[in-house]
Amino acid sequence: MYKVLILKILFSIFLIFSTINNVFAASKFILSQHEFGLSYPVYYEYEEPKLMHLRSGLGEDDRQQNIGLIYNYKNSFLLNNYLTEFEFDNSFQFFKQTYWSNGTGTMKDIDVEVFNSRLLYGIVASEKLMIKSGLGYRHLYHYWQDRYSTTGNWGYDREQDYTYIPIIAELKMPIPELNLNGTLKVEFDQIIEGNNTSYMGYKGGSNKDLDFRNDDGYIWKVSYKFAHLGFNFEPYYEFMSVEESDVVSGSYEPSNTTTEYGLKVTKLFGEKKSDLVSNHKTIFNNEKYYFGIQALFSEVETGFYAPTGTAKIEEEDIGFSIVSGMRVLSNINNLPIDLDVEIAFNQFGEAVQSCNNTDTVKTDGRYQNGKYAAGTTLTCNSNNNDVVIESYSTSIGIKPSFNFDNTFFIDKNLKSFVSANIGLARWDQSELDFIPGTNNATTNYSGIDTYVGFGIGLKEGNFSMEVEYLEHDMYYDAKSFTTSFKYIF
Repeated sequence: MYKVLILKILFSIFLIFSTINNVFAASKFILSQHEFGLSYPVYYEYEEPKLMHLRSGLGEDDRQQNIGLIYNYKNSFLLNNYLTEFEFDNSFQFFKQTYWSNGTGTMKDIDVEVFNSRLLYGIVASEKLMIKSGLGYRHLYHYWQDRYSTTGNWGYDREQDYTYIPIIAELKMPIPELNLNGTLKVEFDQIIEGNNTSYMGYKGGSNKDLDFRNDDGYIWKVSYKFAHLGFNFEPYYEFMSVEESDVVSGSYEPSNTTTEYGLKVTKLFGEKKSDLVSNHKTIFNNEKYYFGIQALFSEVETGFYAPTGTAKIEEEDIGFSIVSGMRVLSNINNLPIDLDVEIAFNQFGEAVQSCNNTDTVKTDGRYQNGKYAAGTTLTCNSNNNDVVIESYSTSIGIKPSFNFDNTFFIDKNLKSFVSANIGLARWDQSELDFIPGTNNATTNYSGIDTYVGFGIGLKEGNFSMEVEYLEHDMYYDAKSFTTSFKYIF
């Protein structure tokens, strides 16, 4: 049934796309391209923290059976002398996954299918940057019916459908040091509607299919695409975070994350129809961008203190950031001051409070969304009781930097700088009470708050290295020392 629905949706989107395409491309047509290929997910994990996970790829038995199909269609044309593009992007992935749950055992060789389709429209903002947005749909189906775990628990098919709005930056990013002339894609998807169905009714009796709504979540995607030997190669990374659903018949879908990385290999078909592509306007002329990876040595507050017995409070962990930025001003007032706009996706790691039976800790009042007054002493009633706080954020801010001359360096190409960092972050945190043998409870928090920081770094050629201190205001605040490596292009 759901496959028929997918085909109808695909056909409808393609009809809409074709109609729009014919309207705008009549006399300004430049380029039409079809792209076909395969994707190989090296690693995939769906996780409900401390409760269960589904994994494919590295470390699993059936990783050679994970493969995806790709079809992409692009049509470029001039609109008011701006170079624009429509894109119809589709993928269908097949997985063999392994299931693990703290309460219901394990299961292997689970068939999973993921379908993703997007209709996009983009405009060339500068000679290096194209910005796109549109509408996307993601469909996932787990085949669990009539399957049993190692503990004898029966499974049921599960369907997840998400509609989202993608915001994509495509950046021409040549890396001459590696003889590459590729495109960097950075994407943020805001989920606007989520529908999840657990098909439990096939067991009969009191068992019924359950339909949940979950409209709160986002997806981050990063990839780098380059041509080699007539094919396009695109290593990619994706992360999805979805908050807990509404409650139906006393049940709900817990908050969850999905992490995937792998490689896409495609073949492009199409040719340029005219030379109009070289005669177009741009929104701005900025040509300096950067992209990098940042290690976060973070301390995330738990709100617990004064542990007794074997209780421990571990607030420090190592996370990471994916960072991209754009230079908006250079040499302000003829001073060596630059101003960048920076966007980052941050994973702060975990903060954990652990204890055993009769141990105690005190709370500052934030635990379980203010359930207990500040200063309340909490007593652990079982062994191996953990409270785990996971934190993520998407940030955008401005980053001024002051550049020093290089007279005190032996290498005259080496330059130093100091920087400040201030902006807004959309954050989400999950607080899991993990008690073995019980129904573990998760409390979710989210919001938009400020972050600030300062750093010092070195530049040489296209490379930049920086050490930075950042403070993020969240429900449970975070402080991070970071080390980053960035490539300027």
